[in-house]
Amino acid sequence: PQPENFRGIISKWKLIKTGYYFTKSDGTNVNDTFDTEPRGINIVYEYFDDGRLVVTDVAKNTKVEIRWSLKVLKGDDKGILDGQLTQIGKEQKELAQLLGQSGDLTFGITSTPDLLFMVVDVTKTSNYKEMTLVQNFKKI
Repeated sequence: PQPENFRGIISKWKLIKTGYYFTKSDGTNVNDTFDTEPRGINIVYEYFDDGRLVVTDVAKNTKVEIRWSLKVLKGDDKGILDGQLTQIGKEQKELAQLLGQSGDLTFGITSTPDLLFMVVDVTKTSNYKEMTLVQNFKKI
């Protein structure tokens, strides 16, 4: 599939923060996110306008190419206010099924000109009342 006509995502993005937001059984909300660089994590996503997504783990010297699609539900001239980013690949489809999604792995996405914010509900793979994977990227 070809991505929707939203050019703002076509670029290289470095993962700068990741982790989880979760809710314990007693209702306590926990923010368990961390900056990636101090931990030696160096992952770059490069989105191409032909629907390719190249994910490079610089620290491990590995590269994977998958497909992506974007559905912008609400946006403005600065970015995505509400959208869905789908990663298309064999492993992504398997992970989506584990998470209770049908089809390929879909993240909620918002953006500014220099930042991408992606989230996905991973509650089904956890022991928590609610759990969300958070990934923040900076344009490079």
